[in-house]
Amino acid sequence: MKTWAKTRARATMRPFEPEAIAAIKAAVLEGLTGLRADPPEALADWARENFILAGESSQQRGAWQAWAFQIGILDFMSDDRIEDLVVGKSKRVGYSKMITAFVAYNIAHRRRNVALWQPTDDDRDSYVKSEIDPVLNGVEAVKKCRRGKDRETIALKRFRYSSLHVLGGKAARAYRRITVAVAILDEWSAFDISIEKAGDPGGLAKGRLEGAPFPKFIGGSTPRLKGICHVERALSNTIGLVRYNIACPHCGVEHPLTFGQGKKSGLMWEPGQPETVRHVCPHCLESIKQSDYLVAGEPPKGDWVCERTGKRYTSARQWLDEDGIPCEPPRTLGVHVWAAYSPQRSWESIAEEHEQAEKALQAGNEGPMQLFVNETRGETWELVGEGGDESELKRRAEPYSLKTVPAGALVLTAAVDVQRTWWQITVWGWGPGMESWVVDRVRIDGNPTVEGDWDAVTTYLQQVYPHELGEFIRISAITADSGDQTQAVYAWAMRDTNKLPKLMIGKGSSYQEKPILNSAVPVDVNYRGQKVPSGIKRWEIGVHAAKDLLLGQLSVEEPGPGYVHFSEDLDDEFYAQLTAEKRILAKVNGRDVFKWVKTRARNEELDLRNYALHAALALKLNRMPADRWESIRRALTKDKPAAAPTPIHQPTHAVRPARRIRSRGVAP
Repeated sequence: MKTWAKTRARATMRPFEPEAIAAIKAAVLEGLTGLRADPPEALADWARENFILAGESSQQRGAWQAWAFQIGILDFMSDDRIEDLVVGKSKRVGYSKMITAFVAYNIAHRRRNVALWQPTDDDRDSYVKSEIDPVLNGVEAVKKCRRGKDRETIALKRFRYSSLHVLGGKAARAYRRITVAVAILDEWSAFDISIEKAGDPGGLAKGRLEGAPFPKFIGGSTPRLKGICHVERALSNTIGLVRYNIACPHCGVEHPLTFGQGKKSGLMWEPGQPETVRHVCPHCLESIKQSDYLVAGEPPKGDWVCERTGKRYTSARQWLDEDGIPCEPPRTLGVHVWAAYSPQRSWESIAEEHEQAEKALQAGNEGPMQLFVNETRGETWELVGEGGDESELKRRAEPYSLKTVPAGALVLTAAVDVQRTWWQITVWGWGPGMESWVVDRVRIDGNPTVEGDWDAVTTYLQQVYPHELGEFIRISAITADSGDQTQAVYAWAMRDTNKLPKLMIGKGSSYQEKPILNSAVPVDVNYRGQKVPSGIKRWEIGVHAAKDLLLGQLSVEEPGPGYVHFSEDLDDEFYAQLTAEKRILAKVNGRDVFKWVKTRARNEELDLRNYALHAALALKLNRMPADRWESIRRALTKDKPAAAPTPIHQPTHAVRPARRIRSRGVAP
């Protein structure tokens, strides 16, 4: 019986087809490949053997031969000892190609998960189509790792041993639920200062690296405006900052290439003659032409020299300290490289661009010069425009204390700025001719989405302040910013409006022609989608006009109508926030207009001034007759009542009804 069964089994078995056997072998080999570690290899070496120039942004096609200065940057990217790499650069230095090669290197060689953010979803889509897709289809080492196009989306590319996330950096959700070993921010300076008030993009991206054995963050960009540029700030915080140094053929002393027009050394030429451009050595003052700098189509070998630590990365691709002894690289490293190093940019074209930008600047157009400084020199542009001088304003601070009201301030208005985890409140006092005083400012921590956390805000706005004339005074009107917590602000206003004086919810308007005070628009709707006339109303505030007015008021030099008073209790941050924007002349739709541009990230006090001014105009203080001001002054100088008022900063339960205050216009 057993013999018959074996015979039948052998008769029914068929040998495997050759194609099936080959497929099984390939599958087994492919599975075992993931268990094999490739010999360690620096990115510059791997890219020379595996990476190709492809895509719409490449001027050439085929194998990639890195320029001398690029080799160092590629090595910095793949060096696990350097955790943070920040690159401040100009255009035409090949940075996009370098980070694309680094992505391919991590997919095919290191097999590490990568996340790369672009400023917006549109930028992401463009980068994937022009850079990533050509690599996926053209680099053999990457093609071998693909798991099939059906497993891919534009935002997520899955490979056999790694994954690639390519994301737009506009929304906070783009930085969640991702765990990677490598985080890259491309065009970092174009990202928002804060991502939906959740934090700066660099910090959010680094948060995705927690737990990685060898975390790597790379952030690079053409710099933008001085003071609010992500790359500028990051470069100032790195342990090391390196520049590419070449040796002078005349004296043998090394130096970086610099822009020197109008100076004694650097890139310079005879005015009006860009063809005379040369680079002057800062040591011997002898000059070289670009043809001397470029040898056989590539720059001469040089060293990356750190101006902070004295360390250098040599052309032999080794880190040395000041004594020439091998050493570790800085854990965080900044790199600066600009167009003069690139074989793709002639020095004569750099001189020509500067000549044209200089002519435009003399004609009042700053745009070409800003473009030259940002994209050719790879440096931040310092915005020169009209705005308050924080140092000058601080020097004129007066010896009155916050939380007490000076004699000239007869009416108080408050402004409330709603942040994600706190409220900022500033109280301004007003006198005849819209003379103003800073009376109080405070930050209250809490969560605007939690109803109970608003109680501290309401209590604060109910307080009374001692007046220099002898009486006590309350806030007469409040404007709160709807901000990004709109529904929470509306709910608070609906709930506590009867506990407070004239309470208004405001939103800044982007229209330059919009006046400061406009009519309110109902925002509450019923179940039919109809607006409720008695519901919450929102006021559009012409913030451009408010800033223009403040600019003029800050230029008033003597106390009186329009003058702005500051207490000596105010800190430096108050003045920095109040002067955080400058007014510049720009072309919009072909015509010259003035617009306001931020020069730093935090500007809450400027916004609060706008809202406090809106509240003052809503009380018609700008049109209040002199006799009314005088009557308020007399009321504040009468004898104190027998019962002491509620102490400052303590909640008051005997609050004057809002309707009564409105019927009287303003009240001390």
